[in-house]
Amino acid sequence: MDCLERMRQASADMSANERKLADFIQKNASLLRDYSSQQLAEAVGVSQSSVVKFSQKLGFKGYPALKLAVSEDLARAMPQQGETPAKAPQHTPSESSSEHLTPFEELAKVKADVLRWIADLNSEESLMNVVRALERANRIQFVAAGSSALIVKDFALKLMIMGKSVVAESDLFMQRANAATLRGGDVLFAISVSGNNTAITEMVEKARENGVTIISLTHYDVNPLSLLAHHTLFTFMEKTPLTVPHVVARVALQHVIDALYLVMSSRDTQGRELLELSQQVSEHF
Repeated sequence: MDCLERMRQASADMSANERKLADFIQKNASLLRDYSSQQLAEAVGVSQSSVVKFSQKLGFKGYPALKLAVSEDLARAMPQQGETPAKAPQHTPSESSSEHLTPFEELAKVKADVLRWIADLNSEESLMNVVRALERANRIQFVAAGSSALIVKDFALKLMIMGKSVVAESDLFMQRANAATLRGGDVLFAISVSGNNTAITEMVEKARENGVTIISLTHYDVNPLSLLAHHTLFTFMEKTPLTVPHVVARVALQHVIDALYLVMSSRDTQGRELLELSQQVSEHF
């Protein structure tokens, strides 16, 4: 059942605040993706916890999952180019339009879906909380495994050029050794798509005990890493159908990292000038 339809059918059993949320969402469904849970609560006149409980009552793990479901409802209801709402063509599985896409078109479609998921799962408020934590940090350490470590290395280098104290080792032993030296005022940015990497989780637990601010980047789900974090960012939902999972994970991680870099460089004039100077120097080699 579609999320909006489920909302309509459950309205009779809702409290007054829940009915206010349901009415607002149904009337402003196309705008919901731009609302954080706090903004929605303020717009409706309820508490932020009421938004979370409302989402869970409808069967979602939290507000981001509800927001994503509403966006998917709207996408399904939107007629495709060349179609009319009343007479949308019916395809059998063998006639699926995806079979007629070139590899470039199929990949573009997958990547577009990834970018939409990220926008639905991460509010601007969440992104800005992470940006501010990175800006205030005395030291920043990135911990990641596999191919994720390569993407993070580039971001770490940019932050170092901007004047931040950053560590981004790919070796697990070095990650542990550096994480053990972090203290209050430092940030540990932990990346694990599953959120279940034992080595990373153990580092995060010890760093948190030492007063370190924890940022996590995982898929959207209840997982050990995101539960330990002070600030969370998400790539995609665990049960999202992945045509090419490795490509999707890489694109999702790169997009979130690029968004952080874009915001941080726009807020730091001196850091941006240092980056531009570094790029000019590198062009001579």
